[in-house]
Amino acid sequence: MITAPDDHLGRIVVVAAGFALWKDGRCIAAARWADIQRMRAYRPVTETTNAIRLGVDLRDGTKLEFHERAPGFDAFLDGAVPMLPSLLPYAAWHPALMLAPPGGEGAVIFNRTVPTRPRRTRASEK
Repeated sequence: MITAPDDHLGRIVVVAAGFALWKDGRCIAAARWADIQRMRAYRPVTETTNAIRLGVDLRDGTKLEFHERAPGFDAFLDGAVPMLPSLLPYAAWHPALMLAPPGGEGAVIFNRTVPTRPRRTRASEK
């Protein structure tokens, strides 16, 4: 159970098919791993600790923010590794992010590329 002071961080619940973000005892967002379009790790300029955030952009345009100190954060990253094969390894982005000043761009650690279909032309239809 989350104590009241930490509830503002939310709680990330991970299941085989995906994850959910809970705040104030309610599920405010849930998605499948396949719904993740992009993930960016960053340190906001307003952060007074070394805690990072993950910006998680879903295919439907929903944007989520996960705080490193939120319960379930590590489970989320661990669960993402086998489900998002092009996810950058933690060791490839975390040290550099911690050395950079807060408020920077951060690091895109996952970006799903959408395969494009070849354009149909009149010549290709013949």
